[in-house]
Amino acid sequence: MSKKNKTSSLSGLRKQEKKLGYIFASPWLIGLVIFGAFPILASLFLSFTRYRMVGTPEWIGLANYRALMFNDSIFWTSLWNTLYHVFLSVPLGLFVGIILALLLNSKIRGIGIYRTLFYLPNVVSIVAMSLLWLWLFQPNFGLINQVLSPIYNLFNMEPLGWYRDADLSKLTLILMGLWTAGGSMIIYLAQMQDIPKDYYEAAEIDGANGFQQIIKITLPLMTPSIFFNFIMGIIAGFQVFAIAYIMTQGGPGRSTYYYGYYLFDKMINDNNMGQASAMAWILLLITLVITLIALTLNRFVFYLGDQD
Repeated sequence: MSKKNKTSSLSGLRKQEKKLGYIFASPWLIGLVIFGAFPILASLFLSFTRYRMVGTPEWIGLANYRALMFNDSIFWTSLWNTLYHVFLSVPLGLFVGIILALLLNSKIRGIGIYRTLFYLPNVVSIVAMSLLWLWLFQPNFGLINQVLSPIYNLFNMEPLGWYRDADLSKLTLILMGLWTAGGSMIIYLAQMQDIPKDYYEAAEIDGANGFQQIIKITLPLMTPSIFFNFIMGIIAGFQVFAIAYIMTQGGPGRSTYYYGYYLFDKMINDNNMGQASAMAWILLLITLVITLIALTLNRFVFYLGDQD
């Protein structure tokens, strides 16, 4: 076979493979357009309309956005609650996940069982998890206050109200979220076990102790996974809704009335799809801006290939 015919045959084979690839991917592509792209574009259109879930949407331009940002104090309250949640829960989640990974990166008998136990909360339904913590944080007979009762008695304190206290409710939900730190822990653990053992052996020869090895070797080489969990934590934090809906219903005094909760109320309880769509796009822009700012921290991320 001549070189020209061989090239033509390979070109035809590639075209056939490309066509088959599109055929096999078509169910996913169709689903993306119908259940993804279309609703996104529809919500963008509806954000510029007055639409009460029935009838025909009426075009009103930027009126929904103006009403939310300039005439709706609850909008700003819900946004502040969400920002508070994000900027406190993300660093705490990173810290707890890293500590767990360091503790579970050990070669002891049954370590696989411990890792499984710490990861298990991530497969528990959010509803079941919320109901469990609702009982644990119950001010009168909850297990946490029962355990802390000696401290309350020692300092002559009243038991903490936790989710029933407007000053503690947001912190209570954040602490509850730390129960699922095992999800990030698995990612850190995988990255830690990918670090070459030669680095630690060289550090031991130089006289570095265990703590120094963690600071100088482990943590710097974990920065890719830390950075990944940081970005994902920000995105997930802005979407917080279920735990507040189940545990506090946005209270007390709207202290846990998160942005997602307000969007839900606008759409389901007020039937105001226009403003709900506008809120969704505002949330997208806020999340996008903060994520882009966070991405500038990528220069502090150290990859194993950087030393070459």
